[in-house]
Amino acid sequence: MLVLAGPGTGKTRTLTVRLAALLTRRHVAPESLLAVTFTGRAARHVREQLHSLVGDVARRVVLGTFHGFCLRLLREEGQRLQLPQDFGVVDGRDQVTIMQKVMKHIGQPEHRTVAQRTLHDLSALRSQGTPVAASLKEAGLSDVYETYHRHLRKYGLLDFDDLLCLGVDVLEGCPEVRSRLRQQLTHVSVDEYQDVNPVQHRLLHLLVGDEGNLWAVGDGDQAIYAFRGAASEHLLQFCTRYVNGKVLRLERSYRLPPHIAAAASQVIGKNPARPDYTLKTDQTSGAAVQVVSVPDERAEAEWVVRQIEECVGGTSHYQHNQGKVMDTVSRREGSFRDFAVLCRLHALTKPLQEALAHSGVPFRVVGETRWFDKKIVKDVVAYLKVIHNPHDDPSLARVLNRPPRGIGVQTQTALEAEAERRRCSLYETLGRLSTLSASQVSTVRVFLQRLEEWRVNLEETPLSRLLAHVADVTGLQRWRVEQDPRQENDVLRLRLLAAKYDEMNPPEALRQFLEEVALAVEADDYDADVDAVSVMTIHAAKGLEFPEVMMCGVEEGILPYEHGDLEEERRLFYVGLTRTRERAHLLHCRSRFLFGDRRDRAASRFLSEFDDDLKSPVTIADRPRRSKQERGPEQLSFLS
Repeated sequence: MLVLAGPGTGKTRTLTVRLAALLTRRHVAPESLLAVTFTGRAARHVREQLHSLVGDVARRVVLGTFHGFCLRLLREEGQRLQLPQDFGVVDGRDQVTIMQKVMKHIGQPEHRTVAQRTLHDLSALRSQGTPVAASLKEAGLSDVYETYHRHLRKYGLLDFDDLLCLGVDVLEGCPEVRSRLRQQLTHVSVDEYQDVNPVQHRLLHLLVGDEGNLWAVGDGDQAIYAFRGAASEHLLQFCTRYVNGKVLRLERSYRLPPHIAAAASQVIGKNPARPDYTLKTDQTSGAAVQVVSVPDERAEAEWVVRQIEECVGGTSHYQHNQGKVMDTVSRREGSFRDFAVLCRLHALTKPLQEALAHSGVPFRVVGETRWFDKKIVKDVVAYLKVIHNPHDDPSLARVLNRPPRGIGVQTQTALEAEAERRRCSLYETLGRLSTLSASQVSTVRVFLQRLEEWRVNLEETPLSRLLAHVADVTGLQRWRVEQDPRQENDVLRLRLLAAKYDEMNPPEALRQFLEEVALAVEADDYDADVDAVSVMTIHAAKGLEFPEVMMCGVEEGILPYEHGDLEEERRLFYVGLTRTRERAHLLHCRSRFLFGDRRDRAASRFLSEFDDDLKSPVTIADRPRRSKQERGPEQLSFLS
C-alpha cells in the first residue's frame, strides 16, 4: 500500500498507529516489523510515539534509517564480501580529507572544494543503482574511485554510499540471506517514500519481493532531493511496480490554516507530473499569506527582526537605532522557538544572522554543520575511534598533535608519507619511530602507551567514564576550553550521550556509539526545546513545523533558482510555505547583493500562481536619499 499524505495530514502518526495495530491486534512479533526512515530524528520520533502506544515492546521493533539497517546487515553478513568485522564508518569531513589525499596521490588538484565536488559526483553516480564501472569510466572518475576505495579499505572504513550499495550486494548475491530476511521481516514500512533513490528502492524490493508486505507513506509534492539521487518516479509508478498495490490518500491537513492550504495547493497544482491529490483543511479561519516587498537584503533582515520582536515582546537597541519602534507595547504572543526563517540558499542567511545577532535575538542556524563536527566533539570522538581501531588513519592523524605534543605539520606529513610508502597504517609507522627526533620519540611513546592501556582496559571501563578520562588525561578538554569556554558544555553533552550505553558491554558500547555518531546527519541536530529562532534552508526545514514562517529571497533566480528544475523549485516553495501552523510571510527584495554582485530582482513567479484574495501585500518603500544640505554639517577634522 502507498499512502499519499500531504503536509500536516498525520502521516507519521498513521505509520506509528499501524505498527501498534500490527502488534496488538494482529499479534505480529515485533522482530518481524521493519520501519525505515531517512533521519535518526524521525526514527526516534516514531519509536517514542510507538512506545506511548504499546510500551516496552516498541524497543524490539526493527526501526531506523536506511543506512542504519544496512550497517547492521553488513555487521552480520559482511564477511561474505570480505569486510573486516570491526569496520568503521567514515563521516563527511573525513571523507573530504581522504579524497584530498587521493587527488594528490593521482596528481590532481587537492583543494577541499574540488574534493567535495568529486565526492558529490561519485555519490550521484553510485546512487543510480546501475553498474557503476561504465558510468565512472564515462565520467573520467575510474582512477579516483578505485584509489579512494583502496584508501578506505586500508583504514578499515566504509562510507555512506558503501553501506547502501554493499547492503544491496549482500541481498542480491546471497539468496539464503535474502530468504532469511524475507521470512523474518514480514511487514516492511517506509517513511518519506518520495525520497528513495534507485539503490534504496532496489533494497526495499529485495527485502519484500513480489509477494511481501510493503507499506509506504510519502508525498510527491515534497520530493526535493533530486540532487541526492532521489527519484519520485518510484512513487508515481508504485502500482506498476507492485501489481497488487493500492493507494490511499490522506488529504485533510490538521496543520494548515485555509489561506495557506489554498495557496500551496494552487501553486503546486501547476506541476503536471504529480499524483492526483488535493490538500484540504477543516480550519475555517487564519491569516492571509503576507507578501512583503522590500528594497534590499538589509531591509529584509530589519523587517524579520522587527516582526519577531513585536511578537515575542520588548524592543531592542537595534530597533531604536533603526527608528522602527512604533509603540511600547508588543503582542507578546510567542517565544523565539516559534519562528523559522527559511531561505533557498544558505548564502542568503548571512545578513539575517548579522541582524539577529545585532538585535540580541537568540537564533541557531540549523543544518549548517553537525554538532558532532564541532572541534572538541570531533577530537574526543577521534580518540575513541583510534581506541576502537588504531589503523583508522584519518582519526589518528587528527589527534596525533591535539593537544600540541611537539609533532609539527612537517613531521606529521613525513610520517604519513612513510606510511604510504610502506603501505601500512600510520599507527604501524609510529611504532617504528624512524623519522622522529629524540624528544618526539619520547612523546609518541607516551601517546602510544596510553592508547594501548585504554585498549587493554576497555572491557572494564564504562563508555562515559572512558570518554571523560580521555578528554582529561590527554589535556584535550583543558586545551580546547582555554580557546573557548563554551566547549566544556559540549564535552558534558557528549558524556550524557555516551552514558546511555554504560549498561552494555564496553567494547560493544563503543562500537554502537561510534556508529550513532557516524550515521548522524545535520537534520538530527534540531532540538525543538531550544528557545531560539531557527534560520535554515528550505531543504533543512523539511519535516519540521513552526507557528510562524518567514521565507526570504522569494525572487526570480533564487526561488526558482536560475539553474534549477522548475518543477522541483516549485516543490521547494510548497515545502517552505507548508512548514507553518499559523502565519506565513514571503519576502522578496527589489535589489539584492549576492555572490559578489548587486542586481535588481523581480518577485518570484510563484507569488503570482495563487489568488490575490489569499494574499496580504506589504511594500516597504525605498530609503530616501538625502541631499548634502539635509545631511547636516560635516564633522571638522582635528588635523586640518
